[in-house]
Amino acid sequence: MAWLRDIDRWFGACVLPYAANYRAYARKLTGDEADAEDLVQEAYAKVLGVAEWRRLETPERFVMTIIRNLAFERFRRAKVVAIRQIGVLEMDALPDPAPDAYAVTSARQELDLVLAALERLPVQCRRVLTLRKMHGLSPGQIAVRLNLSVSTVEKHLAKGLRLLTKALASGDGRSIEKRSSSWRDRAIKTEKN
Repeated sequence: MAWLRDIDRWFGACVLPYAANYRAYARKLTGDEADAEDLVQEAYAKVLGVAEWRRLETPERFVMTIIRNLAFERFRRAKVVAIRQIGVLEMDALPDPAPDAYAVTSARQELDLVLAALERLPVQCRRVLTLRKMHGLSPGQIAVRLNLSVSTVEKHLAKGLRLLTKALASGDGRSIEKRSSSWRDRAIKTEKN
């Protein structure tokens, strides 16, 4: 079809496949089939009027946002609005509980640090710590699995946690000994005064 423009092809490929989602969302907001269809058509017109349509990374979300904004505008102009519709719009206005990109990146970096520190632990401490903290096994279950006594498992667990904590603290430029000695120094100074 040579008569189609680039925006028409893009619209057909990236926007229209989600038409059922748009209608369902608009129906949820308006509570009326005809009003929902009007909202969707109005959103389509606005999308086709966007000059930078090639830059839209998620056209589906963009259309959903337009539908929500159009619904807000209609409710603001309406003289009578059903309480149910106000509740739906208020729920829709809540912030997204998903972590932002910074939180995800930060958590990944922290996990990488923990895993690297875990790899540097002595083998038996690493095994015990992994089974306890990552697999959720009790010390008794770990003892059976590794053919150790429960007290040995607990000692490896304590040693592994101590070494892991020390490694992570020193990775931040702090060491546990320095912090504890400075605490002791302050306690001694206080007793002398």
